[in-house]
Amino acid sequence: MRPFLLLVSLLFILTTCSSSDHRDDGRITIEFWTIALGDAFADYINGMIATYEAQHPNVRVRWVDVSGTEVAEKFLASLVGDDPPDVVNAYDLPRFLQYDVLVNMDEAVSPADQAKRLESFWQGMGYYQGSNYALPWYSSVNMMWYNREIFSAAGLDPDQPPQTIDEMLEMGRTIRQQTGKYGISWYLHPSLGTPAWALLRLDGFWPLFDGDHTTINSPKACAILQKWVDAYKDGTLPPEALAAAGRDNVNWFIEGRAAMLPFSGGWITRYFDTSFEAKVTATRHPRGALGKMPASNMVLVVPKKSPNVKEAVAFGLFVTNDVNQLAFCRLVAILPSTKKAAADPYFRRPPETIADVANSISAADIPNSFVQAPPDVRGWSRMEDILYEEFAKAMGGQQSIEKALARVERKWNHLLHYQ
Repeated sequence: MRPFLLLVSLLFILTTCSSSDHRDDGRITIEFWTIALGDAFADYINGMIATYEAQHPNVRVRWVDVSGTEVAEKFLASLVGDDPPDVVNAYDLPRFLQYDVLVNMDEAVSPADQAKRLESFWQGMGYYQGSNYALPWYSSVNMMWYNREIFSAAGLDPDQPPQTIDEMLEMGRTIRQQTGKYGISWYLHPSLGTPAWALLRLDGFWPLFDGDHTTINSPKACAILQKWVDAYKDGTLPPEALAAAGRDNVNWFIEGRAAMLPFSGGWITRYFDTSFEAKVTATRHPRGALGKMPASNMVLVVPKKSPNVKEAVAFGLFVTNDVNQLAFCRLVAILPSTKKAAADPYFRRPPETIADVANSISAADIPNSFVQAPPDVRGWSRMEDILYEEFAKAMGGQQSIEKALARVERKWNHLLHYQ
């Protein structure tokens, strides 16, 4: 049995018992987990906590910073052990949503507070079966970096970057043929970048389900994914695109192996040296048939087993309010998920650095973005694995994309009927 399935099984067979209420000296202690923010943003997080504790003298906040590679498994283990943190910066939410272990934020948060959030983010990463189970935190909207020097070497006009997905793929193919460089620094693993289901959504094929069956096995879906199969086979994408990890796509671009990097803002400029910075330009993300830009969003969740649900939700709302999100955005090239903060003049100020240029491009596209959230369907985690496995076989030439989608259709429909 897979380790994850074993842990999930334990969630249902362990006897529910009363957790400690984490009270110390008459104060409620809330445990707050973040993902890899400790090294660079400790002053910000600690300052925010100190402000909250001063305003709420009956509450103490214990901050725990967890690495991105460990947070999902540690959170699951805490749920199994009946001792979860109270507020968690979590990802891979489909693993948790289908087991009803998170607080329903549509019920826990007032309509007035909900209305402060951008609707696409409120009904984004934590949206499941008609309800929202997450508090939107900081976000990013994709833009694109490209290497002008490689464009020129390929005979392309460096002042005319691609405006559409199809143009990007065609220019990438030209770059590969003319220079031997890879056209696009892109990876397709489901836990990173833009997986196959997101490629379909970018090009307007959505939703993937109609009631009790999937619609994925269609000529339109085949045509969209065939473009990417071809791009992989002809070297427009690096050969590692299917198995990349971490910031591999950033490294390929900075190393000069690839000409274009669809990305999410300006923070990577910290890795640019002066000579490389002179070669690159930021521009809007190429559009697919959907006509919108993909966005990602960090979220906070509250476990139902928290002994302090009311206080945890209140603290989560504080962390994600207008003031704190805007303060965070002033420290790093990220974007807010609240209406007031997103409208702040800070995001329309004249850029002073190349990172500012990238962030202003992303900020301008907030109204024209969609949150790259997975389909709202039970059992999605396993379904995503199936899609990746079959798509990878098509990319590797082991089967046609038509056969891949036929196999996905059969397996997905089986899961829909029997899970």
